[in-house]
Formats: sequence, structure tokens, C-alpha cells
Amino acid sequence: MKPQACRHASLATAALGLILSFAPAQAGGRTIVGEWAPNPHQCWPSQGAIAISPLSVVGDEFQCNFNSVSRLGDVVTWRGTCGFPDVARPATVVASLRGDTLFMRINGGDNGPYRRCRIS
Repeated sequence: MKPQACRHASLATAALGLILSFAPAQAGGRTIVGEWAPNPHQCWPSQGAIAISPLSVVGDEFQCNFNSVSRLGDVVTWRGTCGFPDVARPATVVASLRGDTLFMRINGGDNGPYRRCRIS
């Protein structure tokens, strides 16, 4: 294979890997990436809202960054660290989507429930 063709193949493989690594942040085919809050019409961090991206969860009093993510049905499991304002410590975060309600556990402790934020 020519060097340029090899480089294109490597870029395509890397792009596919990146896309597939984000896919597990979906539950039952529905993404959980986005903003969530206890009250979907009050989506401010001070009101308990959280922002979920494929490899992080951020709230008013915590931030989690992940190096692995997996999905089984409607359950997404991340592994990484959580902290802020405390020092970041190893964490396992499990989110499950039941209907339109998101339930989340950080190292076994309950957070939520949350509903997807609505633009008023």
C-alpha cells in the first residue's frame, strides 16, 4: 500500500474508532448526552442540572471525567474520576434511562432523578 493510501486508511480507522467510542453514551438507542435537571424547566446548575457528554458528567458541585464507557440496554456505565471541589478520586458512574427519566449512581450513591432539559 502506498504511504498516502496507508495514511488515509489510518485516518479513516481512527475516525471510526472515535465515533464508536461515543456510541455507548446511548441507552437503548437513545442518547443520554445533553442537559438534565430534576425540573426540566429549571436547567441551571444551581437548580441541580447536570451536563452529560460522551466522556464526562458535570454538575454544580462535581465533575467526572471518564476513560471508559460501556452500555447494556438502557444502562450506561462510565469509569474514571470524579471530584470538584474535592480531589478527583476513582469513580464508577452508572446511568439508567427509564422512560424519559434518568437515574444516576456515583460509586453507589444515588443522584437524580433527572429529566431532559426543555427550552422554554
